[in-house]
Amino acid sequence: MYFDTGATYDCVDADKAAVDEVSALALLDARSGYGEKLVAAMEPAGEIDGVPVVERPGCEYWFEGVCRRIFAVPSLGVVFAVTINEDSDGHYETIRDSLRRLPAEVITVPLKTADGLTPGFGAEPKTADALIRAIERAGLEVATEVAEVGESDSGSYASLPEGSLLEIEPGPGSPIATGGSVTVTLSGASTDPAQ
Repeated sequence: MYFDTGATYDCVDADKAAVDEVSALALLDARSGYGEKLVAAMEPAGEIDGVPVVERPGCEYWFEGVCRRIFAVPSLGVVFAVTINEDSDGHYETIRDSLRRLPAEVITVPLKTADGLTPGFGAEPKTADALIRAIERAGLEVATEVAEVGESDSGSYASLPEGSLLEIEPGPGSPIATGGSVTVTLSGASTDPAQ
């Protein structure tokens, strides 16, 4: 499972010429932006653990054999985008119907900052700081790691400002025990005032 930053930032479809098979489960915020727009076009699809579920009818074919289906649990603020090759990767209904509510002692890593931003690789330092604050507000511990940029590093990684976001582990939307620890890896230098 991953958090779909492409859908959040760019609202882009897959490059049909570059990929011939895909299997993914993306999480989107149902209360803002693209996720909110998707929910507005959905129809009732039943309940999961007593909570209403809605879905967008039909399949969005990205390329031959690969379908993207979308369902949501609006009261919990989450949209699920299931992209699969149904001949080999499983069935949408099985995935949708396997959804369960987390027990009270388990929460998820925040999907966005208080400003509504969904940080991904390369997010600028102020957004990385906002992410750390959002994780702490959720009652989780944050372990900040710094990845030093060496002379052999190249490409977009080497050009990132110090304190830019490189990785979140476990990733946004992942279940974690209440009070658990999330590791945030930053480029160059820590934005943690204690360091």
